[in-house]
Amino acid sequence: MKDVEIIVKGEIHTSQGDLEEERELLLEGVDHLILEGAEREPNLGLFDQWYAWILMITDYLFARHLYVDKSILTDLADIQDAELHSTRESDADILRNSRTLVRVVAGVSFLFLATLSLGLGVTGHVAAGALLLLISALGPLLLLRIHESGRSETGRDAQMAGLIEDAARETRVGGRVVAVVGNTHAKQIPKFLSDDLPDPKVVPPAYGFISIPHFKELFYPGFVSFSVLYVGYSALLAYVLFIHTHLG
Repeated sequence: MKDVEIIVKGEIHTSQGDLEEERELLLEGVDHLILEGAEREPNLGLFDQWYAWILMITDYLFARHLYVDKSILTDLADIQDAELHSTRESDADILRNSRTLVRVVAGVSFLFLATLSLGLGVTGHVAAGALLLLISALGPLLLLRIHESGRSETGRDAQMAGLIEDAARETRVGGRVVAVVGNTHAKQIPKFLSDDLPDPKVVPPAYGFISIPHFKELFYPGFVSFSVLYVGYSALLAYVLFIHTHLG
């Protein structure tokens, strides 16, 4: 196999320290950059709208405020004319790669918990209802992702390794392939790479998920996230009460 450097950077998606390490890696040069995430917005059918609600809740009320912005990495890759790859076409893949039973369980769980959260709000427990609304989205989404990752034929680690392998074979001699993925994936990906590829350099997170530096980073965005969640939930609750009053 030609001389290609493969770097797998394991990260905590909410860590500014990891983003800084990733920026330094790309400043050393990159030919292919692989980022964990979706390439485009999902196209969902009528009967999958519950999943669209899950994605909206987790994005607007959670991930958008806590996850670090990766635009500086894509900008650095673009400056160097590097090829940019996403690990999935869209977040709809998470749903489509799961078995029917798991999809049903996830959908029913979301609808039940979301309804219960509105019930809590109606009885005056707004903060608890807002938190349960977030759990109603995060729980089923986590179930779907764990199931998808564990399926042998569509395992996320194997798919990511395939992207890295394809990029390495397309890269010029002496080139660099950098993959930025969650730390759990980073630990497993080397097991799925072909033996004829150079051994990848696996870079661990800058610090642990449960650590003082990470807690300091999460404090303010966590406050913002809960504030947005509370306001968004209150607006949804007011809308539901308005509909109930005028149509009930």
